[in-house]
Amino acid sequence: MPVMAQSKWRWCSKCQGLWYSAATQNHVGVCPSGPGGHTLQGSGDYALFEERLPLSFHPTLMAQQTWRWCSQCGSLWHPTSALPTGVCPAPGSSGHSEAGSGDYALLNDSSGNMG
Repeated sequence: MPVMAQSKWRWCSKCQGLWYSAATQNHVGVCPSGPGGHTLQGSGDYALFEERLPLSFHPTLMAQQTWRWCSQCGSLWHPTSALPTGVCPAPGSSGHSEAGSGDYALLNDSSGNMG
């Protein structure tokens, strides 16, 4: 079974979060650490995996599922029972919106050899 991944995720050095840089042309989202949106300075091009079970990764890889992309701020967040919509920095927002989001899984390599 092929592993499906979505690239163009970037790390923001201002807020330390991940945001989706390909949502729209020149989209920088809403950074909670200041004006001007997220920055891709110093970031690599990260890929997030679609949450399609069974995930066919090496046994040392563990995946945390149910990550979402926020269409309001462009960031990635993980819903919890205490904060199902998290805290979104977009003006006037009452929480993150998962409208248009995929279901993402983030990987953790317990062997320490993944990167």
